[in-house]
Amino acid sequence: MTPGLADRRVGFPLAAVAVLIVLRGILSAFLPLSFDEAYYWMWSKHLAWGYYDHPPMVAFMIRAGTMLFGDTSFGVRAGALLLSAAGSWAVWRAGAFLLKSEHAGALAALVLNLMPMIGVEALVATPDAPEIAFSAFLLLALAKIGETGGGVWWIAA
Repeated sequence: MTPGLADRRVGFPLAAVAVLIVLRGILSAFLPLSFDEAYYWMWSKHLAWGYYDHPPMVAFMIRAGTMLFGDTSFGVRAGALLLSAAGSWAVWRAGAFLLKSEHAGALAALVLNLMPMIGVEALVATPDAPEIAFSAFLLLALAKIGETGGGVWWIAA
């Protein structure tokens, strides 16, 4: 168990983050695809190392989601949803390391999820979803560099 998770000051913000992610998951199953999402979904049917206006990560993310959940709205958006959960975890851990407080780290993850732009980008399958998640993991790697000074975290970054 992660240190301090049983503390109510940590548990409440993390529970709120979990509720927001579940709500996004429910919405992702029922909302129709946007034009951009349908465009990226077509890319996932014809994978390449790059596309005219974007790198390929969004196509690979959608392909993985549709392989698991079918050619549905949820299948197209599943990767973005999972990446939003992973990115939230990375912000929580980075906040806890940088601010020396589990509670502050949990609040950082909650604030991230409450930002309107993140709320939208974590719901739809666009190139921004993987970019946000990987940026959160970069922040975590940099926080670990500051905490440990370990060279392995420079490689991760």
